[in-house]
Amino acid sequence: MSTGQNYKVAVIGLNMGHAWARAACDLPNTELVLAYDKYYSENKELEKAFYEEKNIRLAVSEEEVYQSDADIIVVATPDHFHTEQSIKAMAAGKHVACEKPLAPTVAECRKIIAAVKEYDRFFMTGQVGRYAPGFRAAKLLLESGRIGELVYIESEYAHDYSLCPGFHNWRSDPAIKRQGFLGGGCHALDLVRWMAGDPLEVFAYMNHKHLPDWPAPDTGVAVAKFPNDVIGRVFASIGVKRPYTMRTVLNGTKGTIICDNTSPYIEICEEPVYTASKSLEFSRIPVMIANHNVRHELEDFVSYIDKNEQCPTDVYQGTRTVAFAEAAINSAATGMPISCVCEF
Repeated sequence: MSTGQNYKVAVIGLNMGHAWARAACDLPNTELVLAYDKYYSENKELEKAFYEEKNIRLAVSEEEVYQSDADIIVVATPDHFHTEQSIKAMAAGKHVACEKPLAPTVAECRKIIAAVKEYDRFFMTGQVGRYAPGFRAAKLLLESGRIGELVYIESEYAHDYSLCPGFHNWRSDPAIKRQGFLGGGCHALDLVRWMAGDPLEVFAYMNHKHLPDWPAPDTGVAVAKFPNDVIGRVFASIGVKRPYTMRTVLNGTKGTIICDNTSPYIEICEEPVYTASKSLEFSRIPVMIANHNVRHELEDFVSYIDKNEQCPTDVYQGTRTVAFAEAAINSAATGMPISCVCEF
């Protein structure tokens, strides 16, 4: 936990941003000083009682947020607003925490990178999967050598968006043409990058059968090569008919880990255990379910600002995850393997 100064926080976008607003109120060294949502008055799904009961000041315009005395602005609006709003916030002297995916294209991500450099601000991409206790435990077990050297990794993002197209149906708007493999799949894409490193090459297939009226493919699978001869697979579907899951498997030379951010435990099968027991079985390690652990995200961001360091999920990490998705989308469109190497 940070022991430095207190930070004033403003949030733009109170659907995805509500968890950030609550975290800013709850943490001992942050204060929610301003909140803004363009559709606050008409969006009945927003938790308005929270802001009213806590007497949180609501901005009447987006510009008011940039002109405020906030130290940190959280950009939690739909993806296609991230670039413009993040740049405006940094130009106003604010540090920025931006929800995932960082932007719809690598080209737009590069504009944010340029702004981080120009305005010398701290920046976090909200890749919340890295803060789920089960995934964090799995990475710790991997790094400690419990399953040996990583051989194969797979992750999936399965989430039926048919009942959650977003306010004013922005996720299914043909003018926006949001790519589901990036918009939702960025969770799984970032997770395998975090575990296995940046992919070198990807080959993907995608189809459009669950949500045929939506403007982009709804289901895809990508196979990738990673450093150290690791191979992997990412499945992402925003139309699949099943409960939400991010089931992830890590196969190593000495064992296997299975984890999911919706499960109260992770499973591990280890060579020393099954060598002694003469039985291939999984052991269970209890973990807390916190699949959108935004409180820890904001706490972490503030702690790095205190240390005068960019956080681990910085603007470059956000860009590399977008690059992974963009390469997969291009591969599916061309039928060719695509390089994922992203230079800055």
